[in-house]
Amino acid sequence: MGENTKGQHGVLGRARGFVTGRPTTQKVGGGVAAALLASAPFGGLSGTPEPQPEPLKLAQPIMIGPFKVVIDKVVELPDLAPAVTPKPPERVIILDSHVTLTGDRPELGVTLWENIAVSGGEVEIKGNPSLYFVDDTTRLSTFNPGITYRTAITFTTAGPWQGDTVTVKANLVEFVEESNLTLAEDAWTQRDEIQWQGTLSLEKKS
Repeated sequence: MGENTKGQHGVLGRARGFVTGRPTTQKVGGGVAAALLASAPFGGLSGTPEPQPEPLKLAQPIMIGPFKVVIDKVVELPDLAPAVTPKPPERVIILDSHVTLTGDRPELGVTLWENIAVSGGEVEIKGNPSLYFVDDTTRLSTFNPGITYRTAITFTTAGPWQGDTVTVKANLVEFVEESNLTLAEDAWTQRDEIQWQGTLSLEKKS
């Protein structure tokens, strides 16, 4: 009743003609091909989905650029004195980790702390994370190759964390011989993609 059946028949007919003209190994059902062609303007032939992050777990080695990172536990503390001394009700979330620089040259810690983050807990994360030796709480700014550091990756929160889990995310960081972003050769460059993500249990200590 006023429908453009001629146009519809034309699309379906072309789809069937395409399918029947293909070699046997390339054929799909005519109905499937017709449905894909007919729905193409509405996403039927959309691109491949974005890659999903790889799962991140406690005690699992992950790579963040040149750094191999193993998060042993996640802890909430009132402070990490004398290195981190927030004012109440602020608290500190610590990723107690072993970090190994796998390359053959020293690297700045900024490549690590700029590409790892925590979320959840219904509380604001204040400022940037910092890196410290666990044993003596001295700041880690440079890593030497082939050495494993027990590292506290610290995040200051505006108040107590809500809940007993923390979501940790790490960006994809790739090596490029020449970076247009930094105008420097042999640079580690952050990509707009989460490579690792996991929800980890949280230990709360007073």
